[in-house]
Amino acid sequence: MTTEIELKYLLQPAEANLAQVNITEKITQVLTEQGYTFKIEEKKLSNYYLDTPELALRQLDMGLRVRGIQFFGQPLRHEQTIKTSGEVIGGLHKRPEYNVDIDDDQVNLALFPDEIWRKSASNVDKLQQAIVRLFNTHFERVTWTITLGSSVIELAFDQGIISCDDFDKSDVIYEIELELVSGEQQALLVLAKLLLAYFAMRPGHLSKAARGYALAAQFAQSKKSNCSPVKSVPVHEELALEIIPTQHQHTISKAFRRGLDFSLTKLQGKIDDYIDNASLVSLIKINELLALIRQGFWLFSSELNTEQLKIRDELSYFIRSLEWLDNAQHLQGLLSLSSGYRKKLAGSDKLIVKLKKQQEQFPDEQDIVELFHSERFNLMQLSLLELLLSDQSASVGDGIKQESITSFAQDKLNFALKNISNEMLKLDQLSHSEACDRYIDMHGLLVRSLLTGSWFSALFIKQNNKTEGAKQTVNYRRPWLDIKQGISELQTLKLLQQQLHVMQYSDNKVLAWLDNKVENLVQAVEQSRLKALSVTPYWHGNF
Repeated sequence: MTTEIELKYLLQPAEANLAQVNITEKITQVLTEQGYTFKIEEKKLSNYYLDTPELALRQLDMGLRVRGIQFFGQPLRHEQTIKTSGEVIGGLHKRPEYNVDIDDDQVNLALFPDEIWRKSASNVDKLQQAIVRLFNTHFERVTWTITLGSSVIELAFDQGIISCDDFDKSDVIYEIELELVSGEQQALLVLAKLLLAYFAMRPGHLSKAARGYALAAQFAQSKKSNCSPVKSVPVHEELALEIIPTQHQHTISKAFRRGLDFSLTKLQGKIDDYIDNASLVSLIKINELLALIRQGFWLFSSELNTEQLKIRDELSYFIRSLEWLDNAQHLQGLLSLSSGYRKKLAGSDKLIVKLKKQQEQFPDEQDIVELFHSERFNLMQLSLLELLLSDQSASVGDGIKQESITSFAQDKLNFALKNISNEMLKLDQLSHSEACDRYIDMHGLLVRSLLTGSWFSALFIKQNNKTEGAKQTVNYRRPWLDIKQGISELQTLKLLQQQLHVMQYSDNKVLAWLDNKVENLVQAVEQSRLKALSVTPYWHGNF
């Protein structure tokens, strides 16, 4: 058995045109210029992934593969591999695997060590009889075996395709992998930083196998004649704030790393979603996840050294670069054909044209794709990974070590609640117009308070009564989330009011309608405010 430790990066689609960029030559040139000692090889890999129709191995978190390996000018040889449960941390993949040479492409489970099946209590003969091919990953691979100090790394450039037999859809393989052959994990990060300076790429959130299973699932769904259409996720659910699954037994340092790992994994997955199907909703979610990670750096600043805290500045840089998303969201609300605002303003062609021109000023999809493949954005993610892999006790003071994570969380939650409540109480004597402006001004403070809850609320769900605990948490957060949603709608109305004022719009019926909308919405937010301030915080109970 070996444990595979690798970093995976997906190259920007634009670089797939090798007439413009010859990746192989470029990698060789970079390594040569750095003075690294390396050996280069080229081969073709034909891979068949297998499981039972019920995905029995997948349910055991196992992956079974038969691989045909052909070095150019040499005979084809085969091996079968089974990978058991592992982990992915910020794009770093770790997974035990068992490799056995075989004579042809027919798998024989009995050749694997008995210990694999004892752990899973599986009937090997029954599995052998039920196994079928699910999908294929065929690609050409160029590898550079590199010596970095006392470490050896295999750098692989893979180009090919993921497919299922008889399925017209496929997925492109165009990626770089860095696998640790021997030595220290840090060597992977050093080489990754070097490559990011020369190639537009982003972390590979999913393995080839995971992408293949997703394609196979699509194929299976397409064959069901009576299958119901896939339901889309409502926008309000998609934009709900994440809850980090922090546990009571975590130390403060481990709680931070657990939250960072969770948030970074979500971020990389959502970036994949945006690349596959660009949408404003996905982009807003990405920005929220960046803010969630940055909030963790504020909350756990006592855990971090000066160098680590610099990552927070980078997070702030990218959050600022996406500040235009708020206006984009409000404009989309005004211009949507199904929007009540659009229908009400249907007669104002001049306004619609003006709003569309503003919309055209925002970065387009290609700009965003380039951002997500940029060196700076991915160095920031690599810094987060490096922090996750660092010594967990290196920067923690003795006093901090002894403090309960629950007490730590309560202090942070109380501080956040006090700040937002003080601002909310100032609204009691204001007019609707004044309250509208004040709500908009406190939007950032409210979001930070909610993100503090995202980091800590899971701690206060009783292990012996999770349903009731989760209900209590949801009931507390709901009015605060309603206020957040209400402020977003107020911002949309405020934008519309400003545009009409600039245009010297004179339709009194529309202006009166808009004033009435603002007043009604402020009243609704007021009800949520009173509710939010009256609910007992979930962290004040006995946990």
